[in-house]
Amino acid sequence: MVDSLPMTAEAQARRTSVQKRLLVLEEEIARLRRELTTLGVDQRLPGLYLTVEVAGSTALLPVEAVLEVVRLVAIEPLPAALPHVRGTMLYRGTPAVVVDLAVLLGVRREPDLDAHLVICAGTRMVAVLVDRVRDLIESPVLVDGSAEGEVPSAWDRTGLMAGLCRTPEGIRPLLRASAILNVPEGA
Repeated sequence: MVDSLPMTAEAQARRTSVQKRLLVLEEEIARLRRELTTLGVDQRLPGLYLTVEVAGSTALLPVEAVLEVVRLVAIEPLPAALPHVRGTMLYRGTPAVVVDLAVLLGVRREPDLDAHLVICAGTRMVAVLVDRVRDLIESPVLVDGSAEGEVPSAWDRTGLMAGLCRTPEGIRPLLRASAILNVPEGA
């Protein structure tokens, strides 16, 4: 394996600037998606969405937030980190904070060896730990609310949901990537 050269202060500053601009754009996309819901039900969302499976449930994550999906690798624990921050790992020479979505859903477990890390870049590099990545959905239909009589999903309590989408497999929560990527500096 080839060691990568350390980033210069100027390169790190540029990277941070680009990541901040990307976060602003992502927040604008989320605002526009919310605005679509006010314009009427059953609106198609543009773009591709990754279907992730976590603790027995599925959700959609906008692919514009995703750099790469990799197999589970060694994770170094972070002392005194928030419960959902599993630790850190190196992604192509850059440290990434590993966020375990299962913990946010209230499930504590050791991930299987075939689990995935969805690498996302925000203000800082984040690796989202999921049980598996299932598929890609193109232009899912944004729906208003949930089906009548349906019990609220575990995702409702996480603060990560941007809305609900109808896919060929049923209604799935649409996750706000910016909420996942907003890992506090002390984490």
